[in-house]
Amino acid sequence: MRRYGYLGLAAFLSAAAPLRAQDAGRDTLRTSAAAHLPAEAAERIAAFFNDTRTIHFSGRTRIPEGRTVQGDVGVLGGPVVVAGRVDGTLLVVNGDVELLPGASVTGGVTVVGGSVRGLDRAHVGGDVITYAERMAYTRTGESIAYTGRTEVEEGTGEVYRRGRADFIVATGQSYNRVEGMPITFGPVVETEGSNPTRLRASAIYRTEEGAALGPERWGYDVRLEQFVGGRHALRLGAALRRVIDPIEGWHLGKLENGLATFFLHRDYRDHYERRGWSGYATWAPETSPLSVTAEYRDERDRSVASGSPWTLFRNDEPWRAQPLVGEGTLRSVAGTAGWDTRNDRGDPSTGWWVQGSVERSIHSRLERPPVAEYGPSGTLGVRLPTVTYGDFTEGTVDVRRYNRISPSSRLNLRVFGGGALSGALPPQRQHALGGEGSLPGYALFSLDCGARSQRYVRPSDVSADRDELPPAFFASYGCDRFALAQAEYRGALHFRFGWRDDGEYPEDEAEMEVVPQSAGYLPRRVSWRGDLQWVAFMDAGRAWAHEGGRDEETAVDVGFGVMVGRVGLYGAFPLDGGNGVNVFVRLNNRF
Repeated sequence: MRRYGYLGLAAFLSAAAPLRAQDAGRDTLRTSAAAHLPAEAAERIAAFFNDTRTIHFSGRTRIPEGRTVQGDVGVLGGPVVVAGRVDGTLLVVNGDVELLPGASVTGGVTVVGGSVRGLDRAHVGGDVITYAERMAYTRTGESIAYTGRTEVEEGTGEVYRRGRADFIVATGQSYNRVEGMPITFGPVVETEGSNPTRLRASAIYRTEEGAALGPERWGYDVRLEQFVGGRHALRLGAALRRVIDPIEGWHLGKLENGLATFFLHRDYRDHYERRGWSGYATWAPETSPLSVTAEYRDERDRSVASGSPWTLFRNDEPWRAQPLVGEGTLRSVAGTAGWDTRNDRGDPSTGWWVQGSVERSIHSRLERPPVAEYGPSGTLGVRLPTVTYGDFTEGTVDVRRYNRISPSSRLNLRVFGGGALSGALPPQRQHALGGEGSLPGYALFSLDCGARSQRYVRPSDVSADRDELPPAFFASYGCDRFALAQAEYRGALHFRFGWRDDGEYPEDEAEMEVVPQSAGYLPRRVSWRGDLQWVAFMDAGRAWAHEGGRDEETAVDVGFGVMVGRVGLYGAFPLDGGNGVNVFVRLNNRF
């Protein structure tokens, strides 16, 4: 039996709707269309895709007229256009299929999270099965793993989710210069049913000062969620926290920033403490790319100084100073909306990712404490008075478009901007550009509207009986508004090295086979294959200060990189020629 028969049988056994009978060898199709994807069918679909004999494609795919693909085909994303012939089964996960006149699929067609068009003008030899629900999965190399745990209750259409109870020990916001390595531990509970309750309660232990057990070494993060409506789309939640958060976390991810801090003594983030509670409602259907969240926040913010965590290299060097933030009570209402049609969240080749947010403070009381200039030997200079921040409104918009130009090339575009819509922003809501996460041709936070031009100390930290110098701070974090545009083009680099025992290298890929040594023969050829990606990119950004501040001029950089998987080695330089070439490594895609 061909392998497409196995997939068709697996889907048949788990389909939500019955199939019509079909005589063998006839063109009359057995078709099944279901709204929800049963867990059993999803597991078998993943197993089919992971089979080493399945030919893989990703994103926008076209099989042209006159072209025959020998074997079963699995595609992540789409759309998929078939004008030629597939000699096997066609599986498409989270994408649509269009069959053009004269197209032929000798096996069946299974589509998850999409639809099939053109069945009346093409030949399909097996079953046609579609599921409207998108499949949640993670991708590792050429394999995928189904991550959903949902079932559908017959007769109600409600999504039923199995329960779980775990005790999790993990790292928190990654290694940083304020906490060291934060260790989080606590229970994770989710009840079963169509309206489950989720609870995650984590204690946070900060290792920056070793084994100390004082109250400053501890934090907590508790989140409770309740699903309503039975569709696993709407959930109400509340959170209680005392955490160290980055002012801006989008420049670099947790893993990249943690490794840079630990190995290179380079923390790409600035941090502050948040303590308080919030309540929120989120609408995010699993079958829709749209998600919306409304939230009320009531918290107390305060500045935190750089610590002295251990690093593998340059351990004796001082850490970069932290910025002072608006300290006190911050009450606000916030809304976030997202639209995600990417075919792969980890490494998308096609689709849109759009996210917007807006926040309005309500009767907040935030102040930056008085400071004095910090001299080179600890002497104090000019003093700056207390700064009081009034209510404000701020928002951001991040728009990304991923385009698959060909099977081995992509064009990715991004426009990201935001800032104050009314009022002056406190430092914990300001923005700064520069560095590997935004403008890699420029120094870290070089577009900060002068926030890091002078270090300060709080007079309350100065004491005659102190042996060490008080901690230094910057007066603020950055600018009130910013705009960033990024574009990159990716191409492929293919390497083939090999030889045969007769001294000839095969011209036809079909000839590149190894005769089993167990049969008493030597290998017909020895070969090595390497696939890399090259990346050419350009970034442009600008930032503006509040009234009376220093605006930043437009900064533009260009660069080139080589990627192995998602790990890339890049070089970037500014077009004004000011900083020379910056060579750096990224562990994930640039955006």
